[in-house]
Amino acid sequence: MARGTCLHGVHEALGASFTVRDGWELPLRYGSGSTELGALRSAAGILDLSHLTTLKAQGPLASAALDAALAGPASADPAATGTAVMGPASPLPVGLAMRARLAPGGGDAPAVTVHRLGDEEFLVVADAADRHRCAAELTRRARPQRAAIIDATEAIALIAVAGPRAEEVLRGVVESGAGMPAALLPEGGAPAPEDCGPDVLCGPGILRRLRDGAAVRATACGHTVIVARESVGGLSDVDCLRVFCGAEDAVDLWEMIVERAACLEPGGGSKHADNPESAENAARAESSGGALPVLTACGLAAWEALGA
Repeated sequence: MARGTCLHGVHEALGASFTVRDGWELPLRYGSGSTELGALRSAAGILDLSHLTTLKAQGPLASAALDAALAGPASADPAATGTAVMGPASPLPVGLAMRARLAPGGGDAPAVTVHRLGDEEFLVVADAADRHRCAAELTRRARPQRAAIIDATEAIALIAVAGPRAEEVLRGVVESGAGMPAALLPEGGAPAPEDCGPDVLCGPGILRRLRDGAAVRATACGHTVIVARESVGGLSDVDCLRVFCGAEDAVDLWEMIVERAACLEPGGGSKHADNPESAENAARAESSGGALPVLTACGLAAWEALGA
């Protein structure tokens, strides 16, 4: 029997139509698929990706265990991965991510994204269909290294906010984050007012400086989260901020993101000036009789149409 994510009740209340994928009942769309896709391209969309496989690798030799389990990059083209680093897990700096395939390599080997959250802690994200295969293979490879592999798929929720206004939406939600140097773009000039010290950033600076293909520990509306940036959309990259949180916090965090977005001015955002396609779509929406909403709940159909 298919199971819903921890946000299933939210999707039902929004009137979503559902589809079953890999044992999960997921929101396919909430209304018009074209409206949802337009939001992802021109404003911002909020999505529940909690069905994705989420594994933790922990311990002094966790990096060695991952090195033994990973056959190599998932793509021969670094630009196609949206990640900052590719290759073995051992030299991966804290805060950055890499794309790889499980060993043995080949076209049928599951692709994974590996986030390094600390010297001895990694977060491995894979497709829902590859959950049991990834967990079994990582556990087998980790045993000689005495590293712990924890299947946290049920315990961790994943909320994505994607689109030209994604960062703007989350500015009112993310309060502070860890100052992981490798994950952050350098701040030019004097230290910004939101710099709270060498290890902590407060306010919107944590999102403005977060690199593509990087992740930081943060707080959002009082909840402990991990915020990762990973562009999606094939040839036309769309900014995507992924918020990993405890499953018990997911409903509150979703509602707070929606509430804060409702306080923003609809229609064109500041980032549209740098995105001709977004500006054109926003203008078309306004000329047709209504301003483009800042944030739209989006289902799996729009996410897949985006090329994610």
